[in-house]
Amino acid sequence: MSMGSSSKSENVPNTMQEKFNAIVAITDDFAKQHLNDEYAQMIRFAAAALCRKRPSPLVSGKEKVWACGITHAIGMVNFLFDTSQKPHVGAKEIYNWFGVSASTGQSKSKQVRDILDMRSLDPNWCLPSKIDSNPLAWMVSIDGFIVDARTLPQHIQEAAHAKGFIPYIPDARSSDIDSKQVSSHSNSKADSSTDALYILDVFLIDGPVTEKFVAKNPVVSRTIEIKGSNTLSELHKIIFKAFDRHDEHMYEFQVGGREPQDPNARRYGLKQAIPSDKSTKKLYHDASSTQIASLGLSTEDVFGYWFDFGDDWWHQINVANIIDKTPSGNYPRIAKRVGASPPQYADFD
Repeated sequence: MSMGSSSKSENVPNTMQEKFNAIVAITDDFAKQHLNDEYAQMIRFAAAALCRKRPSPLVSGKEKVWACGITHAIGMVNFLFDTSQKPHVGAKEIYNWFGVSASTGQSKSKQVRDILDMRSLDPNWCLPSKIDSNPLAWMVSIDGFIVDARTLPQHIQEAAHAKGFIPYIPDARSSDIDSKQVSSHSNSKADSSTDALYILDVFLIDGPVTEKFVAKNPVVSRTIEIKGSNTLSELHKIIFKAFDRHDEHMYEFQVGGREPQDPNARRYGLKQAIPSDKSTKKLYHDASSTQIASLGLSTEDVFGYWFDFGDDWWHQINVANIIDKTPSGNYPRIAKRVGASPPQYADFD
């Protein structure tokens, strides 16, 4: 999987200029009221891309319906409907604002996504502010193996960037990022109390799922409520249950990096999987003896979870909230489900 090389532009054929102007006038108005300039720009790029299709699907149909479909499609890619995101707008709010029915809005959104080959976390349509935390933007194939480009030597990163496979050259910004991380860590708050309650949104971002499943479930996430006194192995167990899995496999949490799969993150997994090599052992920790409260997490932090080192189910975990005192009840628990659970072993036939 690698980042696409599609260029972003508002250039459209002369014959489509009037249609483009009419659609983006509507979407710009919506973005001004409910989104931001970044969303407005990405929606304009999508509208222009549709205008450049030959023949353009925008030739027929009402401008407000296309405006709704394009806005909804870009929103789906960037998890606009997730309440933990900023900005956040519900799908129903979009349909109501544009004055279209839910079925019409959903249908037009799917048409847009199919034509532009969009998917959740699609690097081609991901907002620039979300690229750093989007693992799909950094996956490249080398000799048949999928690797994170940020782990590669800079000359390979430069070649990948030149071909449009990655958004920028990570090593070129590493010194600036590292200095920011030092400042961030020096000001980070102390470990939270074990009495705290952590609200975690767990997103499935990659795995062996069929195109049919993705079409029906563009966003698959689970909200987990877990106490600071619970361990990472207990977090693994509740995620395992939340996604209706039945066969246990190896797993790993990646904490303290810039995003999931950051090679510099601290890694937590099964004790028997900790390497004996002293040079790398310091990055690995036993999940069963690591309490959530000891991780130093703050609201809006992001960390990774990797399940099954063969089928490779990748997840992004967002810290939605931390409550100082855990309310009475049984924890950890599943508070919310979005999307169906994919089969643990998909049938691609």
